[in-house]
Amino acid sequence: MYTRVNMIFGRPDMVEDGIAQLEESDRRAVEATDGNRGLTTLVDRGAGVIVAVSYWDESARASAATLTRARADAVAAAGGDIVVETFEVAAQETLSVPTVGAVVRMVRVQIATGMVAEALGFIHDEVLRRLRVEAGFRRAELMIDRATGGGLLLVAWTAEEAAKHTDTLLDRVRDEASGRVGTTFPRTETYAVVGIT
Repeated sequence: MYTRVNMIFGRPDMVEDGIAQLEESDRRAVEATDGNRGLTTLVDRGAGVIVAVSYWDESARASAATLTRARADAVAAAGGDIVVETFEVAAQETLSVPTVGAVVRMVRVQIATGMVAEALGFIHDEVLRRLRVEAGFRRAELMIDRATGGGLLLVAWTAEEAAKHTDTLLDRVRDEASGRVGTTFPRTETYAVVGIT
């Protein structure tokens, strides 16, 4: 499975307009596109950032003309700019589907060239499996671009207090990840779930 991650950097005073465009119009267009496997929308209202993660059975399906128009409409509604990235879903751990309002930690991942397989094993065993047993855990997804080693780790929690488990665990494994499998976690951002299928 593949993902198209659309990060819309909008104006905080227009973020609700961007969300409305995504949820009331664009979601239907995305979900009706052949090969779509779901859409998750996240928001950081204070920063004016909206993240739309669409899931696909084939990477190429995420480039349909209908989707290009939907992205442009959402960007215009939010009064901002967009950055688009494509990843492969390398690992998932799900206890239950996150609900609207759930807290999501989005962690940037960077893996050294030639160490992707080892790093994916490390993240699965030392991060995802440990997060799964923490109170408040809902879902974790590791998305990777195997060519560049860049990726995202999305971890959904019931509330902010529970989401701190992500921060604590990453602090604990940071040195080992870097030294053993050439992996760093350069940035973590916090979002709330707006919609999910």
